[in-house]
Amino acid sequence: MKITLISHTQEAENLLIFTKSTRLSMSPGLMEDIRTWPQERKLKELEYMSRTIKSSWEFCDLVFLIEGVTRATAQQMTRTRQASYAMQSQRVTDARSIAVTNNLAENSDAWRKFEGAVAKAKEHYVDLVDAGIPLEDARGILPMNTQCNLVAKYNLRALTDLVKARKSLRAQGEYNEIVRQMEICVLQVWSWAEPFFKSDKQLAIETLEEIAKRIGITTGKGDGWEIA
Repeated sequence: MKITLISHTQEAENLLIFTKSTRLSMSPGLMEDIRTWPQERKLKELEYMSRTIKSSWEFCDLVFLIEGVTRATAQQMTRTRQASYAMQSQRVTDARSIAVTNNLAENSDAWRKFEGAVAKAKEHYVDLVDAGIPLEDARGILPMNTQCNLVAKYNLRALTDLVKARKSLRAQGEYNEIVRQMEICVLQVWSWAEPFFKSDKQLAIETLEEIAKRIGITTGKGDGWEIA
């Protein structure tokens, strides 16, 4: 499986700040003004934005090519409604040379049984196609772990919500790995976006700790610390 970030919004950090600022000021020169800000000021504003209302995040888009994903996982992914998808078709594509993912321990009894079942499914698929059965009907016997390619577009808000939900060890292994690789791809082009991938709970904890330090609450002292 391979994840590639094939497109992303240019000047995303400027656009984020702009869309946030336009709620207070609709100056036509605002975007140009933001471009002149020193990077330190931009990073401070983005850090603040990662902890506030997320509507501005929706203006920044990311498009990924996911190669070799199983159809089982692709079905899970396409249930995320705040995204757009283009999936490789089996309806009009001859799948005689398909690859099928086997996640079982290699060369174990279970792995060999799985491989045998896949080989039989492929053989029957070829027999059906050779007999003139339409591809869209023959595909019905292909394994759920048949690999395909998927293009997926998310805005920053949808993607960060997805990563936070699916990066947990409770998520299915392949999906977990995909979102982790997506996050790495994003941070390679948007290094400033790291705070946006933090969980809301973690951000709340950090905010409370900052407030506690600012007003002088120390560990184990008073009701204020217990509330925090």
